[in-house]
Amino acid sequence: MRTLFLVVAVLSCSMGFAQDSKLAENYMDQGEYTKALKIYQKIYELNKRNPRSVFALVEVYQQLERYESVDSLIDLVQKTTTRDEVFSIERGYNATLQGKDSLANRYYQKAIKAIDSLPQLTYGIAYRFEQRNELDRAIAAYEKGMALNDKLNYNYQLSRLYGEKGDLEKMFDTNIKMIEQDAVYRSRAQALFSQYVTDDAENEGNKILRKVLLLRLRENPDPIYNQLLSWLFVQQKDFKKAFIQERAIYMRDQTNMYNIQDLVETAIDEKDLEAAAEILDYMIEETQSISVKYTAQSLKIKLRAAAATAEAYEQIKQDYESLLTYYGRDKETFRLQLDYANFLAFKTNQPQEASDLLVALEKTSLSTFQKADVKMLLADILVLQEQFHRALIYYSQIQNDLPNDLRSQESQFKVARTSYFQGDFPWSLTQLKVLRSAASKLIANDAMQLSLTIADHSIEDTTFVALKAFAKAELKQYQNKTAEAITLYDQLLLDHKGDPIEDEALLNQAQLYEVEGSFEKARDNYQVIIDNYGDGILADDAYYRLGLLYQEQLAAPQKAKPLFEKIIFNHADSIHFVDARRRYRRLRGDENEKAF
Repeated sequence: MRTLFLVVAVLSCSMGFAQDSKLAENYMDQGEYTKALKIYQKIYELNKRNPRSVFALVEVYQQLERYESVDSLIDLVQKTTTRDEVFSIERGYNATLQGKDSLANRYYQKAIKAIDSLPQLTYGIAYRFEQRNELDRAIAAYEKGMALNDKLNYNYQLSRLYGEKGDLEKMFDTNIKMIEQDAVYRSRAQALFSQYVTDDAENEGNKILRKVLLLRLRENPDPIYNQLLSWLFVQQKDFKKAFIQERAIYMRDQTNMYNIQDLVETAIDEKDLEAAAEILDYMIEETQSISVKYTAQSLKIKLRAAAATAEAYEQIKQDYESLLTYYGRDKETFRLQLDYANFLAFKTNQPQEASDLLVALEKTSLSTFQKADVKMLLADILVLQEQFHRALIYYSQIQNDLPNDLRSQESQFKVARTSYFQGDFPWSLTQLKVLRSAASKLIANDAMQLSLTIADHSIEDTTFVALKAFAKAELKQYQNKTAEAITLYDQLLLDHKGDPIEDEALLNQAQLYEVEGSFEKARDNYQVIIDNYGDGILADDAYYRLGLLYQEQLAAPQKAKPLFEKIIFNHADSIHFVDARRRYRRLRGDENEKAF
């Protein structure tokens, strides 16, 4: 029983110290140093042998400029300890605060000299120097300890300090040496590199890391340098250069293409479809793995289908059928069949054939998540056919089956969009407000965009006349009824000329013109947005899409360059910023795609 009372007493005492320390820290943060001093003095009196209580009291004395009190306190502490090196650092820092740099230097040198006889003190001394922002002396301590005892390894601490001092070349070099010793360290090093590397190839950290790696690669063609270069180019969103590195790695061992497969999926996510197509062609041609080839062929035909115009539909349909004949129509080709159904419904306007494919697919032994994906696409197709009630039932089932999955949020967004198509704008807006903080950034952005469309165009027009016309045109666009949608946009632009909804109608119509292959008409729409709505929220979209038109369809890449430049200098927060910068640099010719 007595032992129990002692344990309880010790625990209560510890909790009291913790509460007092927290209170004192709060006072320090608020600049109420006198109040903090009283608490720290109490903590010190109860626990004089704890260095933390000493350092806390030193800190508050220094904030109050009671430098003599610091020296007196350290005098007392040094009488009760055999190891006083860190307290020499405190004396030095106390002298520094008083402008006594010569005296401070003597104390600092005394602390570093202690490492000569006891290298194991290195970390404690160096760490205290770090706490006092004496980074050069912390580095000197770490380097000295490692020189005296080769079993000590403080490279990570050194590399971090080099980075803090801005000596990036040393920081990168030290980390790469650690990776050379143990490849497992690579992920930790890359996490540190991320603090100094950005998506801009001209950033100083990017240029220095690239230089350090290329020098090593020239001296020793170790795949680890290719891996790090690939990582760097992925940060820069330069997937073609990353592919050069991954291809070099694969050609050495030819064991698997997992890294290349990851790279192409990242390139697709970042919408660098030119790089993605090049990588996919390589995978299809070079791999000996059936599963890798299937993945590459599935991704390639999906990209082709997404970018295709009407004249290519029949060939793509034949290619889908050929792939399914070769690989089979079971759960193993689930994703391919889902993509094919999407193509049939939304590109070739064959919703019934797409639904039949999905119903047959649903009868195979699918997982709960796969069944939800099938229901989602079936519901999308029902919206396409304007069978809104049945579509809403499917969307609701997904939310019930997978309440905590992202599919639930996606289906909730589609419920809101369906209500929007039906003209029930208040209810749609209610649903969308919930989704603005969705876990998926894509869903949150879609929800924000649609909610802004509704809110912005219903402030002055409470009868929603223009918004109803716009939603009706968007539904036809969703249904891939291009000609009807274009006509509706024409009518809207005529009836509501000068209305704030005009730029959105012009943008949507331009995208439909692109689908039709009417690139000059699309160009004119984008130019109208730039000329009349250059300060609007869709200006960056117009600049970007017009730039793509000139570069890819109108054979006028030099006209594309100033448009991408506009995004770089005037729309740094645009979702198109990274790709616009990448395309601008390629057009400018300052990137040699065959170089590292």
